[in-house]
Amino acid sequence: MEIRSRYVLLCVIIILTVHGIGTEKVLVVPLAVAGSHWFPLASVGQALAGRGHDVTVVVSQDIVDKRRTERPELRFESFFDQGSRSRVEANTAQIGDLSNKSVFHMFQHLQEGMNFMAEHCDLLLADADLMGRLKQARFQVVVSEPFFCSCGAIVAVYLGVPHVALLRGDPSGLDALATGVPRPPSYVPFLMSSFTDRMTFSQRVQNLVVSCTSPVMFQWLAGRINNDLVNKYLGEEETLLGVLAKTDVWLYQTDVLLDLPSPRMPNMVDVGGINSHEARPLSEDLELFMQSSGGAGVVVVSFGSHAKTINPERAEVMAAAFAQLRQKVVWRYTGEKPAGLGNNTKLMSWLPQNDLLGHPKTKAFVTHTGSNGMFEALYHGVPMVCTPLAAEQPGNAARVVSRGLGVRLDFSTFTTETLYQAIVQILTDKSYRETAARLSRLHRDQPQSPMERAVWWIEHVIKHGGLPHLRARAVELPWYQYYLLDVAAFLLAVCSAVLVLIWCSCSLVCRKICLKSSGKLKSQ
Repeated sequence: MEIRSRYVLLCVIIILTVHGIGTEKVLVVPLAVAGSHWFPLASVGQALAGRGHDVTVVVSQDIVDKRRTERPELRFESFFDQGSRSRVEANTAQIGDLSNKSVFHMFQHLQEGMNFMAEHCDLLLADADLMGRLKQARFQVVVSEPFFCSCGAIVAVYLGVPHVALLRGDPSGLDALATGVPRPPSYVPFLMSSFTDRMTFSQRVQNLVVSCTSPVMFQWLAGRINNDLVNKYLGEEETLLGVLAKTDVWLYQTDVLLDLPSPRMPNMVDVGGINSHEARPLSEDLELFMQSSGGAGVVVVSFGSHAKTINPERAEVMAAAFAQLRQKVVWRYTGEKPAGLGNNTKLMSWLPQNDLLGHPKTKAFVTHTGSNGMFEALYHGVPMVCTPLAAEQPGNAARVVSRGLGVRLDFSTFTTETLYQAIVQILTDKSYRETAARLSRLHRDQPQSPMERAVWWIEHVIKHGGLPHLRARAVELPWYQYYLLDVAAFLLAVCSAVLVLIWCSCSLVCRKICLKSSGKLKSQ
């Protein structure tokens, strides 16, 4: 009995030891925005938990139960946000209605949303009990998305731990300033533009103007709300740019196939397609619907987590187009059922998008070209009909079209006929499916999957307690040193001095020669 007890104790010790090796505490600080901003962070947290790490996520009290049910592998800390998260969600849910609004209206909408996000972050940081528990937990790294509101980066500096950023891109350009990476507008299109790296003269002019002016506006907005938080919780000596510059690794949800090659610093890593994976089995009723399509196949339709409902008139136009197809249609839509909905169309409030796109019956994807859906379609080799709504989606659509992976329509102006013809074009022209298959093979042909790469870098940061050696010195240089204006001024001064010296010497020689010549003439 004693031997048996010792054996059991030894096994327990071995198990605890094995699981304890490399087990570290990770803190995830998501934005108040859910959906496409939450999924990548949640997936990374779940992947880290799967490797034995203790992952904690900070969310508001009104959603903590839902998150625990969705992700039982993760721990959760909560705080009372006084309804700020709901206000952010309501603001972002209106994105589908902004496609035909004025720039001024969109600016107001963005400003309102950013104020709500700042309020949410302020309430998180002001919760003394929560911040005390987070300090006592002694986390090894903070993972967050510094998109407009840099709450996670502020929390990391407050706790004194390394920070890893996971983001699609930053229209404010603060990430470029924080990393010191150059972004030449001659071939690097602005994140929210519809240009590619092959721009005409006119497009390069537009790209230069937009690349110089838009970040100023976004930086003013982001700086105004974030600097107040930084000064309030980190001290007057800190700045937003200084906080972001402390980020050890930037994990970008980008890929050279669809996001084009551009300059990179050593701590900037591409992890585009982080949520893409092999398709899992569908539910029984959904699988039956897919199989009922026969040889015609299925068209998947989704406009993202923030555009579940769309204008009823637009919905009727789309429903009429889908009704004309030979294919079955799975459409993520939660609004009132369109009157013209065909018998071939199945409405769903939520759909397993990745698994549907990976199903052999899926032939095309009608999408707003959000990043997650775009990379899932790329991964599974499904051609797209792109109808971008806002943000970086027009740029995503432009790159999809330039690669021959799909076609683009204007969401606010397409008709039943043009939408129908676009889908038919994707379905009947073999070049789109062939291109999609080729790009899928290229995207998959990597030594690590995007998720494996993201996890490796986070564990690398944890293992070494930060990676300051990867940060470019450019971040610490004053602007006049970064652009070598002091060197240019020095060289200009030296050249000017040399020219003045030569001029004075020549003038002196000329005067002496003239004086000598005049003296000879007088003596004669």
